[in-house]
Amino acid sequence: MVSMTQGMGQKNSAHPRGFANWLQLCTRWLGHDSVVGMERSAEELAQTARLEDFYMLSRSPVIQNVTDQVYGCGYIGHSYTTRSEADEIIAELGLNADSALLDLGAGAGWPGLYFAKKSGCTVTLLDLPEAGLLIARERAIEDGMASRVKTVQGDATNIPFDAGSFSNITHSDVLCCLLSKKRVLKECRRVILDTGRMAFSVIDAAPNLSKPGRAKALDAGPEFMDSRQPYSSMLSETGWRVVSQTDLTAELELAYTAMINAERSNEAELRRLGGDDYYDDGQTNWVKKLSAVREGLIRRDLYIVAPA
Repeated sequence: MVSMTQGMGQKNSAHPRGFANWLQLCTRWLGHDSVVGMERSAEELAQTARLEDFYMLSRSPVIQNVTDQVYGCGYIGHSYTTRSEADEIIAELGLNADSALLDLGAGAGWPGLYFAKKSGCTVTLLDLPEAGLLIARERAIEDGMASRVKTVQGDATNIPFDAGSFSNITHSDVLCCLLSKKRVLKECRRVILDTGRMAFSVIDAAPNLSKPGRAKALDAGPEFMDSRQPYSSMLSETGWRVVSQTDLTAELELAYTAMINAERSNEAELRRLGGDDYYDDGQTNWVKKLSAVREGLIRRDLYIVAPA
C-alpha cells in the first residue's frame, strides 16, 4: 500500500471533475464487489482519498515509466516489491493452479496479478481505493485472467470472507500503512486455511532507537508505521508462527535511490502532470526516506508465516 504519493507532494484530496461518475460507469462495466459501512478515522479516509488521486494520475504513461525503472514489474507499482522478490514469494508460498490467494492492499494489481499470471493461482484483490481496483480489473481482462481474478473494495480489518476461504495471503508494505495492525493479522488468520501460509513485507523503525532517532524514523516512514510492539510479538498473539524473516533494508535503499533518479529523469513530464510543488515536495520526501535508511533508522523485512 506504499505508493508514490508518499514520496511525491501530496495534493489536496479533491477528485477530478466527473471522478465519481467515471468510477460508477467503470464499476458497472468491469464489475467488482464493494463492501460498505466500514468505520474509519479521518486520517484513514484522507489516506484513501490521496491514493484515489494517485491512481487517477497513474494512468499517465510517465507514472508507468517511473514504476518500471524502479521495480521492473510492468505494472503500476504501489509497494517496494521487485520482480525478484515477487518470484521468491511465489516459491516460498508454493503458489500453483490449486492455490486460492488473497492479496490485501492490492492497489492497481502489483504484485497480486503477477502472482496469478506466473503461478496460475486464483487471486482476490482487496483494497479500499476503487480507482486502483478498476485499473487492476482492466489489466486482468487485458491479460486474459478475468476468470481467475476477483476485485473487492473492502477493509482488511473486516475481511468480507468466511473462515478458511484462502490457502495463501500476501500483503506488500501494507501493515505499516494501517492503524489496526493486530486486527488485520487476526482477520488474516481467520480467513486462511490451517495449512496455509502468508507472506508480507513491512517497513518499521529500527529497534533500540533513541527518542529523537525514533521520531526521525517515524517522520520518514509510512504514515502509520508506528507499531506499539514488535511484529514477532503481534504475530504470536494473533495465531501465527514465523517461518522466516528476511532483512530487505538494503533493497529498500536501492529502491529509494532508484525512485529519486527515475523521477529526476522524468522531471519535465512529472511537473506537467502534477505541478511544481508535487514534484519538488516529492523529491524532498524521497531524499528524507533515503537518509533515514542510511542512518539505520528504518528497515524493511519480508515475513513468511504459518498458522500456529
